[in-house]
Amino acid sequence: MRISELTLATNEPAAQSVFWSRTLGLPTRADGQVLEVALRASVIRFEPASADIDARYHFAINIPRGRIAEAARWVGARHALLAFHGDPDVDEGATIVHTDRGAAALYFLDGGGNVVELIANDRLDNASDGPFGPDALLEIAEIGIATADPDATRQAVQQALSAEVLWGGKPGWRLTAIGDDQGVVIVAPIGRGWIPVGLPARPLPTTIVANGPTEREVTLPEGPYRIRSSP
Repeated sequence: MRISELTLATNEPAAQSVFWSRTLGLPTRADGQVLEVALRASVIRFEPASADIDARYHFAINIPRGRIAEAARWVGARHALLAFHGDPDVDEGATIVHTDRGAAALYFLDGGGNVVELIANDRLDNASDGPFGPDALLEIAEIGIATADPDATRQAVQQALSAEVLWGGKPGWRLTAIGDDQGVVIVAPIGRGWIPVGLPARPLPTTIVANGPTEREVTLPEGPYRIRSSP
């Protein structure tokens, strides 16, 4: 499932512009107060948040398989990576983690305080050569959404995107990932902390546009979440 567009709110539009365009060097475009960040195959759009919300999200970006160490060096030369502390499943102080699904990831905070993850997934056929740089940030891999009713939200997201559960969604699991190895929407209960800093998951304005077999759109009042699929 390719997530082609993601629209998020931000309390720090100026800092976001500096971070994505100058710190990381990605192509950006400003349209009034809206900032668009161009990945290789996706667009992240930041819109001004209302003053009454703390607009901080978790989202992830795919990078070429096998290149997480290069990504860590490249990001680390420009910005601080987030380290894991007190996690029984991760070495203390680690900045690169490996999952049981064959992916490796690193994390950092962007200019708006979002927990951003870069993922190198061995299950994807996206290998590339050449120096690691801004064009290695390929596409949106994940977006996390929070809800008071994870099961109902999971069903609504599945229906909107004609997508299956990739992982989670079972007794004892607090997260459910809907989609495939290329792109997922992660449904979390309100208050669940996004690793590695424990940022509480909160309902926030989010628009998700992804590819799907049919044209379909749904709006969920929490957030609100606007989810659209298109062939």
